[in-house]
Formats: sequence, C-alpha cells, structure tokens
Amino acid sequence: MQHLLVFIIGPAGSGKSTFTSSFKDWLLSQNVPVSTINMDPAVESLEYDPDIDIREFVFVRDVLEKYDLGPNGAIIASLDLAVEYLDKVTDQVNELPEGYVLVDTPGQMEIFAYRQSGRYIIKELCPLDRKCSAVFLIDATICMEPYDFLSQIFLSSSVYYRFRVPLLALINKIDLLDQKEREKIAKWVSEKDALENALEGIESVDKDFTRKIARMLSEYMEIVPFIPVSSKLSENFEEVYYYLHQIYRGGEDFEKEELEE
Repeated sequence: MQHLLVFIIGPAGSGKSTFTSSFKDWLLSQNVPVSTINMDPAVESLEYDPDIDIREFVFVRDVLEKYDLGPNGAIIASLDLAVEYLDKVTDQVNELPEGYVLVDTPGQMEIFAYRQSGRYIIKELCPLDRKCSAVFLIDATICMEPYDFLSQIFLSSSVYYRFRVPLLALINKIDLLDQKEREKIAKWVSEKDALENALEGIESVDKDFTRKIARMLSEYMEIVPFIPVSSKLSENFEEVYYYLHQIYRGGEDFEKEELEE
C-alpha cells in the first residue's frame, strides 16, 4: 500500500498542529485521501482527531509521575520511550488507507530534531520502500528583519541535513502580515540577491562572512521550496500540495538516502 509520510516540523509556536489539522481538511476537500499521526507524547489537546496517537503508548503526564522528572526531562524521556513502541506504530501505519499521512511532531522541535530518538523514529517509519517528506514551519511574524529570517533558514537547513528527506519550508501565519510585509518576505525568497542586499544595510560583526552565508542560503532556497502559507485561511495550500505530489509520484529530484544508526 502506497503512503507518503509528511513530517510536520518546526519551532514551538510555528503552528504545526494547526497546519496538520487545516491541511488535512483541505486535502479531504480536494478528495485526496489523508490520515494523521500524533507523535507528540506531551500535547494535551489537538485540533484534529489523529488516526494514530503515540499517547496511547506514552503520555508525558504518566512519565512525570512514574519517574519523578521535571517537565523538560519528562518530555525527553517520553520521546525516548516512544521508540520502544515504534513496531506497534508501524503496524498501524501499514493498516492506514493509501494516501497522505501527516505526522505531527513534538512541540519542542529540538527534542525531535536533534536527539537520536527523533532520527530513529524517522528511520523506522521511513524504510527505503516508503515515500517520506517533511515540511518545516516558520512563523512569518518573527521574520520581519533579515537576520531573523536568516536564522529561520538556518534552522530549516539543519533539519534538511539531519533527516535527509525531501523538505518544503512553509512561512506560516502570513494572514497576520500586511501587504508590504508579505511583499518583503516574497522578495527575499524569490530574488537571489534580495536577502543579501537587505543584510548589507545592517551593522554586522563580520559583513564579509554574512555575505558569504547569505549567498550560500540563497542557493539552498533554490533547492528547497519556500512557500508563504496561512494555516488559518488555507492560503497557498495548492502550492504545498503540488510539491508534495511531486514527491509522492517519485520525481527524479527526490531520491531518499538511508539514515545511519
């Protein structure tokens, strides 16, 4: 049975669960089959009813009580414990109907993205015969200054190289921006020298270094699509679907590597 797993990743507050819920509803409105997985053992409530829920096996409140841990320690321990139940999750994924599978990841991105357990979860849920991708959500409201936007591009690139699956970067919450702010971000994304030129006008510790970094990240943005979206209004979801569908149908630019242990 053919699935495309789409891991929804991003910093706390970027709108991962809202996007999961809204994009699921949008896909269904287009008669596209879709299922959802919640892989956040710490979330108390969700805007959608997941088809698979890691909280059936591991819930942070239970871990807090059992191991007498603080909040951060309990979240880390919960994700590590979730690995023990991946065989059960995998069996449930195999039973899902063919189509898209949206995987909502933990609210604290760094716990999923940079601990070995997160990498292992993707490896186990994405064997070489299964198509997988990721979307990285960026909060548009914190990208108004060029250095802030640069830092978000860095974060997305670290996820891209960490997990090595096809990635889309979604600049979310554009409904909260005015027209001028939207145009500024669109220009930084679409015009090769625009971000570099914006950075030139700001005092920097090392302008030479910043210039080189900006050029490198401009090239990265030519590889990874950056799409302004609004989860609240389902804005530009057609473009998100276009790129994901290319991956689903096995475009030649989307070959997957096997992750090492």
